[in-house]
Amino acid sequence: MNRRSDYYIGRREFVAGVAGVLGALIAILVGLPIIGYLIAPALRTGSTAGWISLVPLSALRPGVPTPCSFSRLKQTGWRRMQVIRTAYAILEDSGDVVVLADLCTHLSCRVHWLPERNVFVCPCHDGIFDRQGNVLSGPPPRPLERFETKIEDGQLFIYVED
Repeated sequence: MNRRSDYYIGRREFVAGVAGVLGALIAILVGLPIIGYLIAPALRTGSTAGWISLVPLSALRPGVPTPCSFSRLKQTGWRRMQVIRTAYAILEDSGDVVVLADLCTHLSCRVHWLPERNVFVCPCHDGIFDRQGNVLSGPPPRPLERFETKIEDGQLFIYVED
C-alpha cells in the first residue's frame, strides 16, 4: 500500500526549498549592511555645535569690528566639506566683547564693514547695519545674529551651531 500524503515532499522540492531559504539568508546578510549604509546619514543626529577659539583679545581694538575667520567641518549626507566663515568681533569700551555673524538676515549674503561710513553693508540688496548689528535701512527683517561668547586665558571663544 503506497499512499502519497498531502505533506509528502520529493527530493526535487526539498532541494529547491533549501536553495530558496539559503538564497534568502544570503540576500538578507548582504542587503542589511547596504540598506544601513544608504539610510544611516539620514538618521544621524550628531551635532557639530561647540566652542571655537576665534582670536586673542589682544588682537582687538576697542570699538572697531575686527573680521575673524573660522572653519567648521560640515557633513551633509555622505559629503563632508570644510566651511570657512567670518565673524566680526567688537571690543566695547566697557570691556565686553560682541561677536556678529557676517550673514545678512534678509537672504544670507555676506556683509562687509565699511570703516569710512561706520556701518556694515550687505551688497545684495543694500541692507545697512550699525556697529551693533541693528538694521538702519534696507530689507533685512532683523539685526545681525550674535554669537554666544566666552573668554578664557585671554582668548575669545564663540559658540557655533551648524
